[in-house]
Parts: sequence; C-alpha cells; structure tokens
Amino acid sequence: MNLLTCWQHIVRLVPLSIVIGLTACQSPSITREASPQPDAASAAQPVKLGDATGALVYEGQQRTYHVYTPKVYRPDRPLPLVLAFHGYGSQGKDLANGSGFNETAEQKGFVVVYPDGIERRWNPLNKFLTGVDDVGFVPALIAHMKRVRAIDSRRVYATGVSNGGFLVQRLACESSSPIAAFASVVATLPSQLQGSCNPQTPVPILMINGTADRKVPWQGGNLGYGSILSVPGTIDFWQRRNNCPPAPQIKRLPGDRVEIARYPNCQGGSEVELVTLKGVGHVWPRGGSGPTQLLNGSEKIWSFFQRHKLRQG
Repeated sequence: MNLLTCWQHIVRLVPLSIVIGLTACQSPSITREASPQPDAASAAQPVKLGDATGALVYEGQQRTYHVYTPKVYRPDRPLPLVLAFHGYGSQGKDLANGSGFNETAEQKGFVVVYPDGIERRWNPLNKFLTGVDDVGFVPALIAHMKRVRAIDSRRVYATGVSNGGFLVQRLACESSSPIAAFASVVATLPSQLQGSCNPQTPVPILMINGTADRKVPWQGGNLGYGSILSVPGTIDFWQRRNNCPPAPQIKRLPGDRVEIARYPNCQGGSEVELVTLKGVGHVWPRGGSGPTQLLNGSEKIWSFFQRHKLRQG
C-alpha cells in the first residue's frame, strides 16, 4: 500500500486521531522574529474577546481557524500565542472543546488559535504527498495572528495532538523557528526525520504519551501509516539534540500513574520533558473523570511553555 493510499485507510479516533506521511524533504527557511512589540495593525483593529473565527489565504487556499482571546487582552499589551493543532478527522473547534485550553488561556492570559487542517488533516512532511504545505502555512499563520492580535513575538508556542502532534514534532526540526517551545500529545517523531532534523537552536519540547496507546504505540515501529520512533527513542533524540544531562529528574504524582521525566539545564536554557500516563490510551488528558483525570494537559503544557521565550536579537 503506498503512502497516499494509507491516508485513506487510517482508522479514525474521534476527535483525536492521527495520520502522518513519512517522506524525506527539505525544511523551508523560517525567519526568526524576536521583537516583543505588536504590529501597528493589530493595535488598531477591534478585537472580539472570547471565542471567534477567522481566515487567511495561503497558497491560493482559504485557511480557517478558531481563536480564543482572554478578557485581559489589550491592544497595547502583547500577549503570548499558543498554536493548537487538532488530530486527524477533527477540526480546530473540536480541540478547543476537548482540550480545555480556552479555560487555561482565560486564567493565565494568552491567546490560543486552533487552525483547521485541509480535509481535516495535517501534512507534517512533504508537500507533494497531499499538495498541502502545512509546514509553510504555520509561519504565515503566525504573521497573520500578529496582524489581528497584539502578540509577543518572543512567546509563540506550538502544541498538537496525534496528527497535529506529528506536525509539532516536524516544526521543532526547523533550523530557525519563530516558535519558542513545543509540546506534542500522543505523537512521536517520524523515523525518516531523524537524518534531516537538525535545528540550529535548542528546542524546548514536552511530550505527553500513554503507555496503552494503540494508535501511536509506546514502542513505535512500522505501522499502517508509516514508521515512527518509540516514545523513549524520541525523547532520547531530543535529549541528544539539546545536549541535555544524561539522566532526567523523575517525579511521580500521587497514585503512581503519572511519571514526569524532566531533562533541565540543556543547551541554551532549553529542556526536554516526558509525561508518561500509565495504562492510558490515545487521549488528550483533560482532568475530570475516567482515564483522562490523571492530568490537566492544557495546564501542564502552559506551565512548560511559560518557562521559555525566544532570546532578543
């Protein structure tokens, strides 16, 4: 079965499912922006607080998104921006409803945007697989958000679940990124990225994975949608890329089903962190009841993000 056919045969887990196309490709150049000042246009435009929708045109296609703007927003006070990428078969509104990120954004004071993938999916690697350049779309989306909101350019972050998490792993590979830190949920690194993933700056990255995930198995391997590294293999990859200490700091939450392995003090002040959810499958941890009660994923991700920002200059 070829890779394009595989796109049509992925079993969907609504709303958080996956698909990746594993084809070697070159990373497009992304210009680093370090100024914390908002664009003049963003300060001049009226902004709807709370939930809103928007669109931009990229490569001749209209790209839509949902966005949440907290009540503390002021056009003269740029806020951090979190990009949140949904899973395969979903849309941005599904992740907004299922992740709890809006509540966290309101409490902590940041803007979160949930873009919609073309045909409800993301293309993490080669544009020629689907004809959609999602990797190039991301800096265009960031530039657009700076025009319509007052955004602190040093505090732009990316998170994603499943298919969206694979895209986040790819974005972390970019040699020069306008994104300060990354977090993937139920995703790992596509195997074929190992040789071409050589970011020139340290990459703070958090991963949240369940040991009982059948869609993105803990042990990785050659699956129906391509080959992926194991969860430990992906953490080892980023630990080595960031020149982290060889041994992590281990913390276990009450109940012993959540283990947090953190590699602090990596090169350039970066860090690598893995949250292991023991016996948990392919879900975004939300808190509440059931297997997702072990951890509030959006709060954990934001706690990681707020420790990092791009350096000036």
